[in-house]
Amino acid sequence: MSEAKTYPSDPVQPPLQLGELEPAPVEGCPGCAELANVRDRARAGGDMTTVTDCNVYMRRHPEGHQ
Repeated sequence: MSEAKTYPSDPVQPPLQLGELEPAPVEGCPGCAELANVRDRARAGGDMTTVTDCNVYMRRHPEGHQ
């Protein structure tokens, strides 16, 4: 008797979306400018978690935007 499969087929591997566009800072917004600076420093240090966090915060923060 063969061993039972715990899944019906090979697991699906979604593609990495490394080429996805990052949010651009809104001109004149100090919050966006600071997040972009932190993101650049995090990327230079290899901290991709902080890069992702900055992208999320930049997309969601309302201050300074018309």
